[in-house]
Amino acid sequence: PYGMFAVVAVTAGTLQIEQLARIQVYLVAYVSMALLLAVWVLPGLVAALTPIGYRDILRPTRDAFLTAFVTADLFIVLPALTEACRDLLARHVPERNGIRAAALPDVIVPASFNFPHTGKLLTLSFVLFAGWFADASVRLADYPGLALTGLLTFFGSLNAAVPFLLDMFRIPADTFQLYLATGVINSRFGALLAAVHTVAVALLGSAALTGRLRWDV
Repeated sequence: PYGMFAVVAVTAGTLQIEQLARIQVYLVAYVSMALLLAVWVLPGLVAALTPIGYRDILRPTRDAFLTAFVTADLFIVLPALTEACRDLLARHVPERNGIRAAALPDVIVPASFNFPHTGKLLTLSFVLFAGWFADASVRLADYPGLALTGLLTFFGSLNAAVPFLLDMFRIPADTFQLYLATGVINSRFGALLAAVHTVAVALLGSAALTGRLRWDV
């Protein structure tokens, strides 16, 4: 915490007013996109493809989502998310062909934790912001390479992946300090989005394995 406080203090003390305005644009855009995905897109996708309704998803998981947001940590809420998914599937997705849907989250949730979630993938927006901030914008033709490389590097730590991506696209390395500073806010919304992503993957995967996926809007 002391190191992070020092980084934020130095960054805030050396930025100019117009640069602060640019950072504000990035923060608003990141938070808005994270909330859009977490509150509407992912739960809505589950409600449209499974027998589980929108409110049914949020009611048993809201405490875990709030905990993930406050602590900025997905790992500590995995047991609560798994339990909530089991309960939802037991009530809405009956056993079919000998496959019990309520038992599947015990496998799907730990497995999905090892893959880049939506909260991590949203961090790709920082690379685009850093290029715009430092007047070294990423070309449109490089977007597919950024997406593919980001997907692969995000299997590891973001603190290692982001500097690598900045170097790959020739963006000044000192913009990484902005990532650390904005991470104080973004990490919380990213953890919230990661928790919703985990629930969505568990419910969709379980419904698919039991043959209960259907399109209903």
